[in-house]
Amino acid sequence: MFCAAIFQLGLKFFSVLRCEKAIIVTNVTYVTSGIIGRVAIMMKTRRLKTALCTVLASSTFAVASVQAIPLPFPIGASSGIDVSGHQHPNGSSINWQDVKSHGQSFAFVKATEGLGWTNDFYASDITQAAAQGLKVGSYHYARPGADARQQARHYAKVISHTPNHSLPPVLDLEVAEGKTPQELVNWTRDFVQELEKQTGRVPMIYTYRYFWIEQMANTTEFSQYPLWLAAYQAQVPGTVGGWDQIDFWQRSSSGRINGIVGDVDMNLFNGDDGELAAFAAGNLHAAGNKFASINLPELADLGKSAGGVVAVILALSAGAAAAPQLIQAAEAAGLSSEGAQDLTAVVQALAKAGKLPVDQLNKMASGNYTVGDLVILLDNAAHLAGIDAGQSSQAVMRADGLNIDANQVARVIRGLAAR
Repeated sequence: MFCAAIFQLGLKFFSVLRCEKAIIVTNVTYVTSGIIGRVAIMMKTRRLKTALCTVLASSTFAVASVQAIPLPFPIGASSGIDVSGHQHPNGSSINWQDVKSHGQSFAFVKATEGLGWTNDFYASDITQAAAQGLKVGSYHYARPGADARQQARHYAKVISHTPNHSLPPVLDLEVAEGKTPQELVNWTRDFVQELEKQTGRVPMIYTYRYFWIEQMANTTEFSQYPLWLAAYQAQVPGTVGGWDQIDFWQRSSSGRINGIVGDVDMNLFNGDDGELAAFAAGNLHAAGNKFASINLPELADLGKSAGGVVAVILALSAGAAAAPQLIQAAEAAGLSSEGAQDLTAVVQALAKAGKLPVDQLNKMASGNYTVGDLVILLDNAAHLAGIDAGQSSQAVMRADGLNIDANQVARVIRGLAAR
């Protein structure tokens, strides 16, 4: 759960943050097309993107507006956001009154990650959002390499200080950190049981399709918990792991609404505001199946098969292919030329660091997974590796011919990584 930005520099877009058009949905602007417009919709490495936004915003290049295209919002499904410290660049605050006035009914705020990290903005965000009448919740970004019960206790302690926490606490499960599927299942069981013991609340699980099917072996053990699924596509995604429905659908990481600087994750609840209120009150079966009739054909779709791109990435890692072949494959999968270059730069940075997730890519190659799944996988690999993105950013800058000091970008990123 991380950010993106729109910058038009002269006649070119900065590739890492490229987008070519935007769609406004009831006062919410969705970035579509382009690179990590195609890639940025799913890329969640927000510390990198926020850092790049800060550097570019202070440059001498002019920032141009993007085209906005009206699109009807799905009737009946409550809309909401999820935020973290990345929505507070330079310590700026969120205007929760504006967020509420733009049709948002709920908000999740990142609370914790791993054994001891806490979001400095968590308490203020959740308190102010609740004061404006939003249903509020939080999430913990899981680090399965460390003890599950200790993480659950840390998370529970942090959220115990926010009594307005009306939505279920969330386990954000996206990385395996070397654990086998059975070990991950055991870890998840320990976490949710401890969290429920500490809070008296039934948790919700956030994940994405590839991770649950491959890294969790598509276990059905947790289907009694509410499901929050990330999928950036026009059609409602299918369920995983024995769940009979999706309660929350994270459908874009590139929303734009008043009150928030930059992009924000956008979500839908599978019900109307009345059903959301019942869900928040503890009726976890209150979702009204509103997703059954939703189709969003105008939103950028990362739902194409990732197979061809994955095959070339694996060939590149084995020395049997080069960057031009990967760029070509990515373009064939629907990415812009700039997006393909950027994806290639990320792959090259991971490969150079010895952190390319080859085993997971092989699993992805043999399954029916999407370009969006691939982008999330690579993004999490970079996040866990703590890769200095300066090199890949520099490669993109050279590809676009932009006169930007890549060392400045790298220094900002290193500073963020050290926090």
